[in-house]
Amino acid sequence: MLKRYPSIQSMQAFLHAARAGSFSSAARQLSLTHSAISQQIRTLEDFVGQPLFVRESARVVLTDAGALFAKQLTDGFEQIDRALSFVKERAVKQSITLDVDPELAQSWLVARLPALLGGLSATSLTLLSAPRHDRSAFERVDLALRYGYGEWDGLENALICGDRLTVVGSPALLKARGFVAPLKPEQVLELPLLGYTKRSWIPWLDAAGLPAVEPEAIAIFDNAAGLIAAASAGAGVGLARGLLAADARRDGRLVELTHIEIPTHYNLYAVWPHEKAARVAPLVEAIRELVAQTVRLDLAP
Repeated sequence: MLKRYPSIQSMQAFLHAARAGSFSSAARQLSLTHSAISQQIRTLEDFVGQPLFVRESARVVLTDAGALFAKQLTDGFEQIDRALSFVKERAVKQSITLDVDPELAQSWLVARLPALLGGLSATSLTLLSAPRHDRSAFERVDLALRYGYGEWDGLENALICGDRLTVVGSPALLKARGFVAPLKPEQVLELPLLGYTKRSWIPWLDAAGLPAVEPEAIAIFDNAAGLIAAASAGAGVGLARGLLAADARRDGRLVELTHIEIPTHYNLYAVWPHEKAARVAPLVEAIRELVAQTVRLDLAP
């Protein structure tokens, strides 16, 4: 329920009368009649429920309540003036809350934030990384970058990137084991293997023509960014998405060990509520272009 307040005009009339000690002076300053000032003061006194002035000779003097009200009201008007000055003729950036898959944030997005923000000069971002199973996060954000199958009922989505899985490992690990890439599929299995809880080795083994029996892993990760970091450190070799491992390969921390790759079906999507479509469209396009640049560089000879 909206609160009812006295009019701005009545409060301004009160302050002018309080400073001048005269309704007539306040009327002249505000280009009003004496009776108009008197009426506005009466309206204000009716609202607060007690007199704000008493008459002494030719002047009006504030009551205790009037003095207290004048001080508080002056502070209030000064705060309003500051608020108006703060936003007047100032370009206020649009703020967008972006929820990013934790693996994508760690392995890819952070390194591209300068480019992303530079291309969105009129937009500020608030970045979140909600758990994947937390569907309620879509109610708190403008846009989400999530891995999935493109099935988000009641929300709009767009495929940002199809991807591929390849086996990657560090040059230092290969050198220590006496291998030179590319390797034969059988040689990969001679190296320490890193596992991912939602991505077993069986599809890759099947694509390589090897028995589809899950090999033993020396470490299993529930986060692809952690697996990529461990592989870059030489802990073992693992299956990694092209997008997430692109920077590590370009920097020479990882190399692809074979030419065998698996297309992914669980891919990166932008997801947003219907009513946010126009608001997030420039950001979606900027992200799509950064992903495309990454893929082009990754596939370049």
